[in-house]
Amino acid sequence: MKHLRNNCQIDIKGSKHKRQLINYGYYHGYKGYRFFKKSNNRIPYTEFDEIISVIEFDNGVKSMLYKEVMFLETAMKNIVISETIKNMKDVSFNSIYNKKMNDDLSNKNLRTKRLKLRDSVHSSISREYKKGNQMISHFYDRGDDIPIWSLFEIITFGELANFIECLDRATRENLLQSLKMLSPTDTDRKLISDSLFNLNGLRNAVAHNSIVFDCRFKDRSPSKSLLAWIEEEIGLKIKFDYLIDYICLICCLLKYLCCDRERINSFISSYENLLLDLYEKVEISIYQKIVSTEVRTKIKILKNYI
Repeated sequence: MKHLRNNCQIDIKGSKHKRQLINYGYYHGYKGYRFFKKSNNRIPYTEFDEIISVIEFDNGVKSMLYKEVMFLETAMKNIVISETIKNMKDVSFNSIYNKKMNDDLSNKNLRTKRLKLRDSVHSSISREYKKGNQMISHFYDRGDDIPIWSLFEIITFGELANFIECLDRATRENLLQSLKMLSPTDTDRKLISDSLFNLNGLRNAVAHNSIVFDCRFKDRSPSKSLLAWIEEEIGLKIKFDYLIDYICLICCLLKYLCCDRERINSFISSYENLLLDLYEKVEISIYQKIVSTEVRTKIKILKNYI
């Protein structure tokens, strides 16, 4: 507390602040939330209560995102399984790999990705077998290949995106068709895998309680076709530099998964309420530092889209 007062010019005092500092931690709390994206981009705090407000805003955002991101993961896995195994008797990964990941043979980059996917899947099976995963052991101990539905219980969100990207064009197109997501802007038919790749960092940050308010989880640049699709869908140009941009993408996917309009609007309203609470608790200079100046406009356009 003395360090925060004397060296960081933060007004912190009393037993309540002491307990809050202990609860949130100096390194996860102040050190983690003192900047926006980069350590040299400091947030102009003057009071410890402002730091607590940003931490609680971040926790609220993670809480509202968790339900929908986990739903997206489950729904996408089930839809991919359903479309991939159509007209197949053998639904093991090895069969799918040989039959539905074998086009575009001149594309060395894609062939390399498919080999990496195969290695990753086999590594996941080996890891889970060593851990005593009964679902994996049940098939492996009988000498059977692991069926895709069992495999999809253990693969990560990122591996799911890789799996979709490695499918042949016809299967990717059927997947998009099943969701009614075929778009002229998506010439490579990678809209779903691009969307999941773009959400992967957010998904992991939410699942592992990492900081999300400033999108420091962003680990890749969005594809041009994904940005064009979102602009075509909602009428917004976004760059995925602020949380509202990720919320726009999630809402688009929820809509195509046929979620109730009330559910999606409730999701958006939850974010609005968190923004209002933050606005009332911190100085405007702090609010504008961490929230896009276009957030109100984007929310209005997003609601009209929904």
